[in-house]
Amino acid sequence: MNVTVVGAGGHVGLPLSLVLAQAGHFVYGLDINTEVNAQVMAGQMPFIEEHADNLLKEVLATKRLQMTDRIDVIGRSDVVIIIIGTPIDENLNPRVDHLIKFIKAAKPYLKDQLIILRSTVSPGTTDAVRKALGDGDGDGDGDGKLDLVFGPERVLQGKSIEEIKSLPQIIGAYDERAYNRAAAFFNTFIESETHFLTPTEAELGKLITNMARYVEFALANEFHLICGQFGANAIRVIDAVNKDYPRLKLPVPGPNVGGPCLYKDGWYLVERVPYNEMISSAFRINEGMTMQILQQIEKRMPAGKVVVLGMAFKANNDDTRNSLAFKMRRQLQFKGYDVVCVDPRVPGHSPIEDISGADAVILMTPHREFKDLKAVLGHIDNPDCWLVDIWGLWPEMRHTSDNGYFQSHEVKQT
Repeated sequence: MNVTVVGAGGHVGLPLSLVLAQAGHFVYGLDINTEVNAQVMAGQMPFIEEHADNLLKEVLATKRLQMTDRIDVIGRSDVVIIIIGTPIDENLNPRVDHLIKFIKAAKPYLKDQLIILRSTVSPGTTDAVRKALGDGDGDGDGDGKLDLVFGPERVLQGKSIEEIKSLPQIIGAYDERAYNRAAAFFNTFIESETHFLTPTEAELGKLITNMARYVEFALANEFHLICGQFGANAIRVIDAVNKDYPRLKLPVPGPNVGGPCLYKDGWYLVERVPYNEMISSAFRINEGMTMQILQQIEKRMPAGKVVVLGMAFKANNDDTRNSLAFKMRRQLQFKGYDVVCVDPRVPGHSPIEDISGADAVILMTPHREFKDLKAVLGHIDNPDCWLVDIWGLWPEMRHTSDNGYFQSHEVKQT
C-alpha cells in the first residue's frame, strides 16, 4: 500500500515509517521539519533508536521511503497515520487545536483512505476528529468514504523497531468494517494479535497503560522517602522482597520519572472525576523527587559544585522532553550551587571530565556510560564528594549507601 505517516520525523513516526517500508509498503514521511527530512533522506537518524541506523539505510536502498513536507501526498495514499502531539496547556487541559487544524487542511485530499490516529490523546479526541471530517466520514457504512480508527502505539522508546512488530495492537473502531480494514493493515507488519475496542475505550486503554507504570514508579519513590525516615536502604529492601516472590515486582525508585507521555497522560484521565487522588498524588511524588534530593544535598553541603549526570528523560536515550534533570538544575541554581550537567548522549553538555572539583554528583539518568562507578570516581578529586544514586545503578553501594547517598571515600574503603 501507499502509506502517509504524518509526523514521520519524530520518535514515534520515524521508527514506524521504517518498519512499514521494511514490510513492503511505500511510505510518504510527511513532516514540516525540512531539516529532519533531509537528514533522514541522507541516511542519518536524528535521534537514538536501536536497530534504526541499519534499517534506515536498508529502506532507502529500496526507495520505499520518501520524506516530504507536501500535504498532497495524502491524496496518493491508501492509509494515513496521524502522529501529531496533543500536549496539555498551562491549566493542564488537553490541546487538540493542532490536530484539528491538520485534519481540516487534509480534507481536500481525503476520499476513501483508512485514517489511523496513533498519538496518545485525551478521551473523546477521535470523536472530535470524526466530527472535523464531516458527518458520515469514518462511519464505515459502506458508502465508500473514510474509515477512521484510533490505533495507539505502546512501545518503549529506544526499542520501537522491535516492539512495533511484537506487541499486540489495540484498535478503536466505530464498526466492524473499519476494524477489519485496520486489522488487515496492521497484520502486514505486526507479529501479534489485534484487539477490537471502541475509539474511546482504546484512548482510555492507552492512557491507563502509561499511568499504571507512572503510579508504580510513584509507589517506589514514596517507599524510598519512607525508608529515608527510618534510616533504611530502599534498594536493599526492594531487592529482597522482589526476589523469587510471585506477587511483587516493585521497580527501583528514580529521580527522573518524566518524558513526553508520562508527564501529561494522567491529566487526561482525571479531569472529569472527583476521586483523582491516586494519579494526582503520583504526579506530585514523581515531580517532587528533585526537591527531595535538593533538601538532602542542602543538609550535607550548603554550597559548592554539583554535577548532574544525565539530562535525557530515560536511560540510553537522547530525548530530553519533560526530563526532570532540567528541573533539578534550576532548583540547584536557585539555591546558589555551581551546577554542571553531563550527558554523553545529548549534545551541548559538559564532558565527563568536568566532574573534577565536584562537591556532589547526582545520577539523574542511568546511562550505561555512567555504570562503571570506578570510572566516574576517576574524575573526582574530592574524597568527600557526595554521590546520589537513588536508582541503585552502582553495585558497590547499592545495598550499603545511606538510602542512595554516600561519599566517594566510602567506595574506596569498600
